[in-house]
Amino acid sequence: MEPANPAAADQVHAALDLAMRTGDLLLSAGMSARDVVTTMLRIASAYGLSGVHVDVTYTAISASYHQGPQVPPVTYTRVVRPGNADYSRVRSLVTLCGDIEHGLPLAEAIVVFDRVWVASHPYPAWVATAGNAGVGAGVVLLFTTSWKVIVVTFVMGCLIDRMLNWLTARGVPPFFRQFAGAVLVTMVATGIAAAVADGAKFAAGMNPALIVTGGIVMLVVGAVMVGAAQDAIDQFYVTASARVFEVAVRTTGIVLGIVAGIRLAYWLGVPLTVPAGPVRFGPLAGQLAGATATAAFFTLYSYSDAVTIALAAAMGCAGWGMYALTLHLGAGAAIAAAAGALAAALAATILTKSTHVPAFGLISAAILPLVPGLLLYDGLLEAIGTPGRPALPAHGAATLFTALGVALSIAAGTSLGTFLGRSVTGGASWRSGVAPSLLPRCQRGRDGNGRKGRPGGRRERTRR
Repeated sequence: MEPANPAAADQVHAALDLAMRTGDLLLSAGMSARDVVTTMLRIASAYGLSGVHVDVTYTAISASYHQGPQVPPVTYTRVVRPGNADYSRVRSLVTLCGDIEHGLPLAEAIVVFDRVWVASHPYPAWVATAGNAGVGAGVVLLFTTSWKVIVVTFVMGCLIDRMLNWLTARGVPPFFRQFAGAVLVTMVATGIAAAVADGAKFAAGMNPALIVTGGIVMLVVGAVMVGAAQDAIDQFYVTASARVFEVAVRTTGIVLGIVAGIRLAYWLGVPLTVPAGPVRFGPLAGQLAGATATAAFFTLYSYSDAVTIALAAAMGCAGWGMYALTLHLGAGAAIAAAAGALAAALAATILTKSTHVPAFGLISAAILPLVPGLLLYDGLLEAIGTPGRPALPAHGAATLFTALGVALSIAAGTSLGTFLGRSVTGGASWRSGVAPSLLPRCQRGRDGNGRKGRPGGRRERTRR
């Protein structure tokens, strides 16, 4: 049976479709599954749909509305295809969701959403390319203030970004894109090493390892890692597992690309070498400037507006400041990275209570300077050996495990900071969590198995 009132039926379908498309855009941009579900439920509730069940996995969203025993449920399913993040579009959606809760009519909300959906990016693609390249240059600034290394890393970043876009347009899988990007990074470093060996004036004093480090951080999928950590602590284990696996696959592509590039450098007769001593950070002012620039350039690459860029820069500076302070107090790299990620995530999550800036975007930008790119590169070189230094698999494995420990510490700090931030804000905002009292009554209390449920009362089912 269909609803007796055709207008009511149209209202149901229109509201569910609006919620589904909103969830699609937010999930594809990297938002956590919990926040996607909460947003969709609140949109549905604002238009009188109080019996909606939402189910989210990494690549699909479904929503079902059951009006009563005499009316069959209305169910929507939508496949989500991850794309390039556009944080300006996400921020516009946040504003729209607030207007919906304040009584914006459904017809007007659909018109506004359609404008957001088809809106072009706020600035040209070449600006985003410069932002992506600036990420690598900012990371290099953590270690050196040499303008030559920074310029070479920036130019290399522009080449990598254009190559990745070209491969994406031709449907090349992410693993092979990461592999190709890592090979290009090591080839640029090989060219610098050859110039240094030949005594080229421009290359004098340049460290190829820093160029590789900047390229590695450019290729790291920070937004996916943040989303995976948030989904794990929110008990969306299917989505969290999928995101973790994506991070693992893409990181494997980076590692294999670096190894292939190093071997190719040997074949070309210009081998890369491990520095005689550990590469130290530059002056503190340069470190803070580098972390600030890295976070700001990442949000520029993600098509953010000026407010989001400024806040991300502040979060990057704050996170690195906590990292440097913790190191100064004698903590290890893993603990310091966790402290920096915690500080950035906590501040970003609290900020979402009073702004329309997506917290996951700020956190993704802030943790990039903490990524252990140099440790990864050094561990690989130690494991496979160099002409002046035999292969030391045990030492290389230890360095790689240290890099892995730092990466896990960043994820743990991000998760704890997000959790504490939600607690501080009381979960009153859909951007950082939601209090049970703000959800439709039918979504509270107990889940379908009679167990006490978390806010939203939903269970994530494994896809068949």
